[in-house]
Amino acid sequence: MKKLNNSQRMLIGMALGLIAGFIVGPKIAVIKPFGTLFVNLLKMIMVPIVMVSIIMSIANLADVRKFGRIAVKTFICYCVTTVIAACISLCYVSVIKPGVGFTDLGEAVNRDISNLSVTDTLMSIVPTNIITAMGNAHLLSIIFFSIMMGIALSMIGDKKKPVVEFLDSLQEAIIKMVHIILLYAPFGVFCLMASIAGTYGSKIFSTLGKFILTDYCGFITQFVVVYGIMMAMCKIPFPKFVSRAKDALISAFTTTSSAATVPIELQQSESHYGVPKEVGGFAFPFGSTINQNGTAINITCCVLFSAQVYGFQFTPAQLVVLVFTALISSIGCSGIPGGGTVFTLAILASYGIPTEAFAMVIACYTLVDMGSTTMNIGGDIASAIFVSKSEGILMEEVWDKDYVIPTEQE
Repeated sequence: MKKLNNSQRMLIGMALGLIAGFIVGPKIAVIKPFGTLFVNLLKMIMVPIVMVSIIMSIANLADVRKFGRIAVKTFICYCVTTVIAACISLCYVSVIKPGVGFTDLGEAVNRDISNLSVTDTLMSIVPTNIITAMGNAHLLSIIFFSIMMGIALSMIGDKKKPVVEFLDSLQEAIIKMVHIILLYAPFGVFCLMASIAGTYGSKIFSTLGKFILTDYCGFITQFVVVYGIMMAMCKIPFPKFVSRAKDALISAFTTTSSAATVPIELQQSESHYGVPKEVGGFAFPFGSTINQNGTAINITCCVLFSAQVYGFQFTPAQLVVLVFTALISSIGCSGIPGGGTVFTLAILASYGIPTEAFAMVIACYTLVDMGSTTMNIGGDIASAIFVSKSEGILMEEVWDKDYVIPTEQE
C-alpha cells in the first residue's frame, strides 16, 4: 500500500466498500459515522482554505502585469474557458438530471431556494460581519471579502510582504493539514461507500453512473468542442493537437496532479506545441494554479447533483451566481489536494443543501478527478497555443506536416 498514491488507495477503498456493503447489507450502516467523520474533517478546513487561497491568488495576480500583454491575455483566456466549462456542465446536468429520482435521501428534505430575489442574492454577497459569515459558512460573503482583501494587498506594494508571507505560511500549514486528513481518506471512503451500498443497494450504480456520465460529457465537450474551436482558429488540425499533447494528458490522467505535469509541458513547449519558452515558462506554471476548466465542470455538476437529489430549485440569476462561484472556486482551490471537494462543500453549505448526497460523490471522486485534471492540462496547452498564435509568435514550423519532433538527445 505504501507504493500506491492516495488516489489509488481511495479507489481501493471505494471498491472494497462496495463489496462489503453488498455482502453485509443495511446492517453495515453502523460504520457510517466513520465516513461522516471524513466529511466533517473536510468541512473543518473549509473556511480557512477558501479565504487564504483566494486572498493569495488575487494578491499574486498583481505580478501578471509584470509580464505584459501576453500574461494579461493568457489570464483572460483562462477565465473565459473556465466560465464556458461551468456553463457546459450546467447544461448537461439540466439535461441528464443525475440527481433526479434518487428519492431515498430526497424525500426527507425538500426545500425551495428559488424564492430568493436577485436583489436578496446580490445583497447577501456583501457581509455585514465577516466573522458571522465565516461561522455560517456563507461562501459568497467569504469570497467577496477575500477578493477585496486580495485586491487591497496587491495595491499596497511592498507593505503587503509581511501579510503575504504570513498567509503563505498559513496556506502551507493548511495544505499540510489536508495531507494529514487525506491519510484517513481511504478508510473514510470505504465507510461511506459501504454504508451507501448496504443501505441503497444496486440503485447507487445508476445514480453514480449518471453523475460520472454527466461529468465526463462535460469534459469531452470542453475538450473536443472548445479546444477544437481554439485549434481551428489557430489553423491546427485537432487530431494533431491531441497527438502532440498526449504525454501531458496521460500524465495528468494517471497522477491527477496538474503540478506534476508542468515539467512535461515546459519540456515540450517548443518542440511539441510551438509555444516559445518565454510564453510557456509563464503560461504553464500559471495555468496549473489558475486555469481549472475541469474543476469548474466538476464543482458545478456536484452542486446541482446534490440540489436535484433534494429537490432544490435555482433561479436563472442564482445559476449565473453559481457559474461565477465555480470560476472563483476553481481558481482558489488550485494546488490544494481535494480542493474541489472542499469548495463544493462550502457552496452546498452556503445554500443550505445537505451534504449526504455529496458523500456518494466523495466516495468515487477519484474517478472524476482523473478526467478533471486532464481537462485542466488540456486547457493550459490549448490556451498557450492560442495566445501565442494571436500574438504572432507561435512557431508555425512545428505544426508543418513534414516536421519531425526531435529526440531528447537532439
